[in-house]
Amino acid sequence: MASVNAPISKDYELKIVNTEVIVPTLLMQQHILPLSNLDLLIPPVSVHVFFCYKNPFPRTFASALSHLKTSLSKVLVSYYVFAGRLVTDSIGLPKVHCNNKGVRFTQAYAAAPLSQLNLYDPDESVQGKLVPLLSKPFQEDGIPVFAVQVIEFGCGGLVIGCTFDHRIADAYSANMFFTSWAKLSRNDSTASLNPSITRSILCPRDSPAHCAEINNMYVRHCSQEFSQENPHPPSLVSRIYYLDVKNIMDLQFNAKKDGKSNTKLEVFSAYLWKLLISTHKVKDTMNCKIGIVVDGRQHLREIGISANYFGNVLTLPFAESNAGYIKSKPLYWSAGLIHDAIKSAANEEHFQSLIDFVETTKPTPVLAKIYCGADDMESSGPAVLVSYGLSFPLYEVDFGWGKPTFVSYHFPWGAEAGYVMPTHSPVGDGSWIVYMHLPMEQLSAIETDPNRILLPITQDFLHLA
Repeated sequence: MASVNAPISKDYELKIVNTEVIVPTLLMQQHILPLSNLDLLIPPVSVHVFFCYKNPFPRTFASALSHLKTSLSKVLVSYYVFAGRLVTDSIGLPKVHCNNKGVRFTQAYAAAPLSQLNLYDPDESVQGKLVPLLSKPFQEDGIPVFAVQVIEFGCGGLVIGCTFDHRIADAYSANMFFTSWAKLSRNDSTASLNPSITRSILCPRDSPAHCAEINNMYVRHCSQEFSQENPHPPSLVSRIYYLDVKNIMDLQFNAKKDGKSNTKLEVFSAYLWKLLISTHKVKDTMNCKIGIVVDGRQHLREIGISANYFGNVLTLPFAESNAGYIKSKPLYWSAGLIHDAIKSAANEEHFQSLIDFVETTKPTPVLAKIYCGADDMESSGPAVLVSYGLSFPLYEVDFGWGKPTFVSYHFPWGAEAGYVMPTHSPVGDGSWIVYMHLPMEQLSAIETDPNRILLPITQDFLHLA
């Protein structure tokens, strides 16, 4: 296992050097792209991702910057939706005006070395620094949906930070874009997935009808407010942890029943669930939820959706139980609840029902219940959503100067539920990097666990020092 020391705790100043707009090399005919019913399930939140590259480069920073701009302009021809603007129609539904207005591209400089970044605490080192904010929504041509910031560090290192509007793309779609951008940047001639952006493929059935379980998972209106300008309440805190492959395997082995085991994600989620309800605030009678993001691409092939579909194809099933049961039952029991929740949604009928459900509620907003706080706070325990980033080839995003040293998502959203996203670590041995956005008391439960396996990410581990 890589050495894990106390995380560095230093601040650094960021200077904006230049801001410009990158437009597609080939301008597309302007048109309006309606959002699909699955896009409309996503609240107005931004998703951030940043790629860290360590010095030395085979080219100067100025050359690398020029290379990134040129390749970005080229990749926006296929991914033209990222160069568009979000607008609202006459009944209040968001749509994308594909108008070639382009992507804001910011150049910045930090005198500090990369080794000074406290990546364990992204609220300090990432938010408002490594990743850009989308422009304010009060603009004549609509709201930008994608932004890029490239930072040169005093040590010669470089960080590429990107932000996208979640209503336009899920993480799967964003990773298609990053992979294609990197291939164009390094003149890689191997085939990449050209995005399929047509939203009509996710149309409702002629007589929209939804199964009963949709009513248990989604609600027609939720009082929860989301904001892109201040996307997370101060009570929630972001952290990045390291999870060693041996501990992942041990969790899976210890959760076996009758020789059978759940997936690594199911077992990890069950382990996390137990930790989060161990705080003194959670009473045994409280009802607790854990949601798992399910991608529907492989379940909708019969209606014509393909692996290169660009947009949101997500559903958020959740398991629930009272805290007393979760605490007292073995790990395989909680993992089984999570497995059953995933299985209930991982099929074509579920996604088609969800599309139909949204159709019958327009223009009233629909949100997943895992997002929303319960009316009876006395009986409601913690809720957390676990996303799945383990299939994304984040460390293949090589723009021509080598693979990134470290990559992480940053998603400080405005829901009352916590958020957790595991991705593969740069070590490449099966260990994980785990981004978390949770209440402080839940993070304390993780960090004071006597059998603690989630450890702070450090510069020694990342070899950035």
